Amino acid sequence: MPDPRPTLLFYEANDDRFYGAGRVLLWLMQNLKQFSPLFVAPGQGELTRRVAAAGIPVQRMPLPPPWQAVARRPGLGGRMGRMLLAPTMAAYTLPLMQLMRRSHVLGVHANSTRAALLAGPAARMLGLPLWWHVRRERSLGVSERLALALCDRVICVSEAVARRLGNPAKAVVIHDGVPLARMPAAANGLAFRQRFGWGADDVVVGAVASLAPNKRHDLFIRMAQELAPGYPMARFVICGDEPAGAPPGYGKSLRTQAADLVAAGRLAFAGFVEEMATAYAAMDVLCFPSDVEGFGLVAIEAMMMAVPVVRTATAGSADMIEHGQHGFLTPVGDLPALTQHVALLLQQPGLRTRMGRAAQAHARAHFSAAAMAARSEALFGARIRP
Repeated sequence: MPDPRPTLLFYEANDDRFYGAGRVLLWLMQNLKQFSPLFVAPGQGELTRRVAAAGIPVQRMPLPPPWQAVARRPGLGGRMGRMLLAPTMAAYTLPLMQLMRRSHVLGVHANSTRAALLAGPAARMLGLPLWWHVRRERSLGVSERLALALCDRVICVSEAVARRLGNPAKAVVIHDGVPLARMPAAANGLAFRQRFGWGADDVVVGAVASLAPNKRHDLFIRMAQELAPGYPMARFVICGDEPAGAPPGYGKSLRTQAADLVAAGRLAFAGFVEEMATAYAAMDVLCFPSDVEGFGLVAIEAMMMAVPVVRTATAGSADMIEHGQHGFLTPVGDLPALTQHVALLLQQPGLRTRMGRAAQAHARAHFSAAAMAARSEALFGARIRP
């Protein structure tokens, strides 16, 4: 049967990867109650495949051929190419408008700055509201100013992201949320530990992030090297794979850096883990030393599994963690502070348990996908009266 709910179009310019931003977008669409989602993307990447597998209507709209060559090109060359080709986007805006009319779309959600620039003109010409979702700290450059002019509201994933944009009047903070069913509290991590030869009495410190330089796995490994001699029960695990665009050989360099710990059975690279609940259930502490974040979804996931978090004070950290209550916040790049706080949790099982329980209650109460969707629909509904 046709979905009787009003339709919103969700546009993503980069559907090749399926990491945090894509996962949250899928969870948002899956948890909508008042509106029916239509997902539109230029490609047929992993995100598009996941959205289609979830039963959400998908429409592929490839970019014009000249744009396909420069759409994801980094640096000044990419920016200049996109500026020069901007007039050719009329050939993209018209069919996008036709799709919006044909699908009776009442509003457009753009999941990134590029998405807002690509979908925004069509929405504007049809008089439809545009919600620009900003997931990382971004200063107001040319692209951001254009996106801000095109959108009705800018959805920021954290207070820090809104501040970096200058707290425009259009800004509203809606935190990312995780489906509670994805993080079942009863998940068992023993099999995950046994995969590396670790037992129930070992104390596992985990890092969860794609193997990219800004995630600072190098810092995590240095911390592990400092702590391992004094804490024989400590084990360290890195969950994540190399994303598209990572520097060549970066993952290999991390494995070389950690070779002594790997050989001793003290540190393991788990690679990409689909069912993360079992990985978190195997952890006693999550260490999240990233240099740059917009929010930090993995910290919420760990907290939902009663794992205390030691993370750098990047964007989103203060929104989710009360220092000393749910975990610890450390300055970016501060190896001694990071090491000190992880050591404190290694030393005190009671503190780990206390913080983990407080973190779990906080995360499950405030950062669920259902809560995120409800806040989003309240924002959408304020502009649309079905």
